[in-house]
Amino acid sequence: MKKFISIIALMMVLVLAACSNSGESTEESAEEVEGSASETSEETSAESSEASGGMVSYTTDGGEEIEIPEDPQRVVVMATSYFGNVMQLDANVVGAHARVTESDVLEPYTEDIELVEEGNIEQVMNLDPDLIIAFNSDENLDKLKAIAPTVPIDYAKWNYLDIHRELGKITNTEEKAEEWIAGWEAELEENKAAVEEAIGADATASVIEQYAKDIYVYGTNWGRGTEILYQGLGVDVPEAIQNDVVETGWKAISAEEIEKYSGDYMFVGTGDSGADNAYRDTAVWENLEAVQNDRVVEFDSPTFYYNDPYSLEYQKDIIMEALTK
Repeated sequence: MKKFISIIALMMVLVLAACSNSGESTEESAEEVEGSASETSEETSAESSEASGGMVSYTTDGGEEIEIPEDPQRVVVMATSYFGNVMQLDANVVGAHARVTESDVLEPYTEDIELVEEGNIEQVMNLDPDLIIAFNSDENLDKLKAIAPTVPIDYAKWNYLDIHRELGKITNTEEKAEEWIAGWEAELEENKAAVEEAIGADATASVIEQYAKDIYVYGTNWGRGTEILYQGLGVDVPEAIQNDVVETGWKAISAEEIEKYSGDYMFVGTGDSGADNAYRDTAVWENLEAVQNDRVVEFDSPTFYYNDPYSLEYQKDIIMEALTK
C-alpha cells in the first residue's frame, strides 16, 4: 500500500513539474512575441559583430558617437551617392538603393546586389545588414538605425576625395581608398597639363541642367563633373559662380540669368523627364560665347550626377575629349 501511495505521489510531482515547465514556456513565448522585432535586430547585430571581429566607436557628421562593425560583412547603401565608392572599395555590399540603376555606369555593378526601393524598411531588414550607409536627411533614418548600425552622411560636408577616404575608414578598407586616390590625382596632374595647353590657363566653364521647370547651376563639389573640371583640371570658375554658388553647392536660376553664370565652356545636362530645356531656344542662350564658339558639351544627367570613382573615371574621359579636341 505504501508503495502504491509513493507511486501516486511521484506521478503528482511529475505532473506539477510538467505544468510548471509548460507555464514557463508559455510565458517565454509571449515575451518573445512581444519583443520579437527588437530581439531579432539585437541577435542579428550580435551575430554580425561577432563575424566582423567586434565593434568600434565612430563619430557621425552630427557629432553622435555610435558603434559600428570593425570589419562590416553585410553593407546596405541607401545613400545613392556612395554606392560606387563602397563598391570600388570591395566592401561586401548586399543591398543598395534602386535609384543607382539610373546610371549606365553604376547599373552593371548591381548585378548580384538586391535593389531596395525607397522607404522599403522590411526589405532592408530582410537583408540582415550589419552596417547601413544613409544620407543624414533620410526620413527613415530612425527605422534604419533600429535594424543595424547606421552611418548618416551629410553630403554637403564632404569633399569628394575626403568622403572616399572616410568610407574606407567606415568599411575597413582605408588602404584601398588611399591607393585609388593616389592614382587618380596622378592622372589628373597629367590631364591638367594637357587641358591647359589646349584651352589656356584662364578659360572658364559652367555646369548647368534643368529639372522640371527649374534651371540649376553648380559649384565646385556637387557632382556633374564639377570636381573634375574645377578641382582636378584647374579650369577657372566664373566670378558669379564663385560668389553666388560655390558656398551652397548649387543655385536655381532663371533663363535670363544664364549669361551671368556662363563660362567659356558650357557643360549642359540632359536633366530629367520634366525638363523641356526651352531656355536653349532663347536669344540669351544663342548669344552666349560658348554657344557661338561651339563650346557646349552635353552630358547625360543620371551618369554625371555621381562623383564616385567609377563615375568620375567615366566622366573624365568625356570631359578630356571635349576640352582637348
